[in-house]
Amino acid sequence: MSSMSGLAQRSAVRDRNSGRGGVMAALDIGSSKITCMISRRADATDGEPRVAGVGVHGTKGVKAGAVVDLDALERSIRLAVEQAERAAETRITDVVLGVSGPDLRSDVVRAKVALGGREILPQHVKDARVAALQGFQGQGREILHSAPLGFTVDGTGGIRDPRGMFAETLTASFLVVSAPTSGLRNIVQCVSRAHLAPSAILAAPFAAGLAVLVEDEAEQGAMVIDFGAGMTSAAAFMDGGLIHVETLPMGGSRASSDLAQGLGTTFAAAERMKTLHGAVGLSEVGALELVDAPKLGPDGRLEAHQCSRAEIAQVLRPRIEEIFELMDMRLSKASAAGRPLPRRIVLTGGSSQLPCLQELAEDVFRAPVRLARPANVKGLGETYSSPAFASAAGLLRWELMGAPDSSSRGGSDRGAGDPGASLFKRVTGWLQENF
Repeated sequence: MSSMSGLAQRSAVRDRNSGRGGVMAALDIGSSKITCMISRRADATDGEPRVAGVGVHGTKGVKAGAVVDLDALERSIRLAVEQAERAAETRITDVVLGVSGPDLRSDVVRAKVALGGREILPQHVKDARVAALQGFQGQGREILHSAPLGFTVDGTGGIRDPRGMFAETLTASFLVVSAPTSGLRNIVQCVSRAHLAPSAILAAPFAAGLAVLVEDEAEQGAMVIDFGAGMTSAAAFMDGGLIHVETLPMGGSRASSDLAQGLGTTFAAAERMKTLHGAVGLSEVGALELVDAPKLGPDGRLEAHQCSRAEIAQVLRPRIEEIFELMDMRLSKASAAGRPLPRRIVLTGGSSQLPCLQELAEDVFRAPVRLARPANVKGLGETYSSPAFASAAGLLRWELMGAPDSSSRGGSDRGAGDPGASLFKRVTGWLQENF
């Protein structure tokens, strides 16, 4: 008898893993790496998932957050997923997908519902949400998820939960996070070709916030800055929810490129030097502290050479300072144009691990900065408890919590009345027709 096909096996796994005792999986597609994390619902404790397996592979086929090679990205996804499946000793079919990119955007949408003095019921809140999302004017964009910002009942604002009140009119404000339809479709296409179905798509900085913020920070207000290799993104939280998303198409790899050019070496060698010997505090590194810094010779091959750690810091610091300054300008502009954003900074992401980075960030943002790693997910171990895996860990936590953002795609009414659900319907239909 012939062995069961891969797709058939995955379908069987989907049936077996459905329900509360099933398997959860997160797939974070970053600029430099793809991370897949797998967890079993039964292993979760105190509202925190426990990781059963992790797979990581370098991202191929993506440039500046956009897909440039479908086959290369599909292979990268497959390799990361297969590694995680081997570690967890299980197969997965559905994933919560995390995406980053220069074109992620958040907008505020509002809708008014006439009630005629009646009691506000849960259905009225849902109607307001649907009306607000239908009014989203992002042409060529797809809604990823949305979050309630607050409600106004007969002119009285600042109401978080209007259910049970009596009103003539209910006005609802929602934050909508969106991405370009074409770029998102290309990413989902690669995931689908790997025989995986995205059950939800989240902005990476939002997911990172779920992994690194403590409750007080989320309630009182904090700005999570995810300092990645190719992207620097921010997610502002207040009153326990998301209130703003900002992205900048520059990250730590830009500093590595500066180092490669400044020292006359390869990008890979510069990245290694940055990881092993990099710093951004000029006073913290000695001018006489020499480290290996191979240079390209006349024949194009690397030759042994040394430089001081101070020289490395002098190259890295200006670029990272520029990235933080640009992000600070964008956040200040967004704060001036709408709701004031929190000033407390929580810094995470793979590029946030350079020595003295906290002090530099505090100087630029003129605010207290906390360096953070995933804290709301168990079983990461020493390797994966790094800030580099905050987004992936947050995706798992979001799935376990049943979508803490009640108005996002992953809630109990997943996709119901949500214009952003259309992409998933198209992808699901395409999978059913072609597989």
